[in-house]
Amino acid sequence: MINLPVANKASTGTRPDHTSANIGFDIDTLDSLLADLESEHERLLELAGLQRQAIIHADSKELGQVVEQTTQTLGRIAGIESTRRKVIRLPDGTIPTVDQITTKLRELHDDQHANTLTTRSTSLRELMHRVKEEHEAVRLASLALSNHMNGLMEQVSAKLSHTGTYGRRGAVDPGRSQVISSLDTVQ
Repeated sequence: MINLPVANKASTGTRPDHTSANIGFDIDTLDSLLADLESEHERLLELAGLQRQAIIHADSKELGQVVEQTTQTLGRIAGIESTRRKVIRLPDGTIPTVDQITTKLRELHDDQHANTLTTRSTSLRELMHRVKEEHEAVRLASLALSNHMNGLMEQVSAKLSHTGTYGRRGAVDPGRSQVISSLDTVQ
């Protein structure tokens, strides 16, 4: 059987289920995988908020820890998604959508599983949308911090160039000063 990576592992094969054979996979395993995806996306949402706070407070140590935890969470999500795709892959190699699965379950008069999967997938979609919005906020906070740091660096460069040779960007600014040099070729 498939080795599921996260805590909501379903107990497959412990109850007779006439619909599982008719659709080609165990519904409880799919539901468990979707629950695991929900849990990991909730963690991802929490980490995005922590990342935004670390950026706001310019706490590089905390930011590094949050980024590492986010990487681990994304790895777990990828593993769960890979397992989910393997579980629901049909014999012809296609992967049905949740809507196709719930339609088939309703045809088999298994409204309980169909409703559970519909509710779970809707909740997961909403959670993924919230994660996307939070990551957009993190992106904007990162951009604002980056622009602020660039402005500070330009000001420091301009102040350190006491001769006025270097411009605000730290490079020679040809419009600000004239560089005079000579070479005595007569001797």
